[in-house]
Amino acid sequence: MANHKGGYTYQDEKGAWWARITIKDESGKRRNLKRRAKDKTEAKQILRKLTRQLDDEGEKVITADQVTFDQLADYYAKRYLKPAEYRDERKTSGLRSLDRAQHAVVIFRQYFGGRKLRSITYGDLYAFKQRRLATPTQYTHPRTIASVNRELVVLRRILNIAVREGYLIKSPFNSGDSLISAADENKRERILSREEEIRLFAAIDAEPRREHLRGILLIALDCALRRGEIFTLCWSDVDLERRTITVRAFNCKTARSRTVAMTNRVYEDLQGRWLDSKQELGTLVFGIRVSIRASFGKACRAANIQDFHFHDCRHTAITRMIRAGLPPVEVMRVSGHSTLSCLYRYANLDNDTVFRAAAALDVYNAESGKAA
Repeated sequence: MANHKGGYTYQDEKGAWWARITIKDESGKRRNLKRRAKDKTEAKQILRKLTRQLDDEGEKVITADQVTFDQLADYYAKRYLKPAEYRDERKTSGLRSLDRAQHAVVIFRQYFGGRKLRSITYGDLYAFKQRRLATPTQYTHPRTIASVNRELVVLRRILNIAVREGYLIKSPFNSGDSLISAADENKRERILSREEEIRLFAAIDAEPRREHLRGILLIALDCALRRGEIFTLCWSDVDLERRTITVRAFNCKTARSRTVAMTNRVYEDLQGRWLDSKQELGTLVFGIRVSIRASFGKACRAANIQDFHFHDCRHTAITRMIRAGLPPVEVMRVSGHSTLSCLYRYANLDNDTVFRAAAALDVYNAESGKAA
């Protein structure tokens, strides 16, 4: 256990404030720990925290000065980079988006690597964000703010772990304005019109190899299920008698199970697939685990539909539900959103909404005798 004196705070000749404490390690060697502060008050706070850490953790505080980002990344990978584990349909450990986190850690190592953890500043994080935004994707497309935000969320988590373990006193994320802003993300407002939907299903029906797309798109457009929720759907989750689909918690983004009702066309499609299948409850409904990117893209091109992504089907479904007059709280039960703010990000009502609102007020004004 390291012995230490009380320590003190001081201001150097350049005006910077410091907290300093003298330590004698187990070998008898004396060392001085210094931490820079923005002012005298923070210096005193840092000194008290250092004193508590030395009492609780001993020499770990000394070695923390030498910890590199690579070492922290090793610790994170060993403790946290594991597949998600569930109990009673609730995640108890691990990561749902494991591949994304693993890829992010590789990027962080390339940028921060052997840097001493305590030398990483808010400015370094800001510079990292700007570099990522300026780096094209593997498909040479501009990198989106949303994708960089997802990386920063992982980095923030790693640095928060460093604070909890005593390797950092304060995360550099907390030393300036927020680096992660969902408000800056480009919100897609693309929804599928009824006429486009007719063309899309016609293109699917014209090519037998695209047959699987019909059922997948019907569930996305009428039940607002996410792509992963559809791909992992098993026949045991489908109740043709009650005409419901259950999304299991471990297949859901929010880790909360929910049940949605089938529309007539979804029911007819699933009933036909069940009769044509081996009728084994444990098997996947659509037999797909990877991607429909290629087949979906070809179907859209055949239908002459531009700038439409598969996830836009979910946007379309939610928008249609709201337009149909379904209360937002009930839409949330179907879509699986936990907050109204998240729901409204997907409820992409088009410009006609503005005119419908004005028309509704015109009617109100006329009825109340206040029309101009």
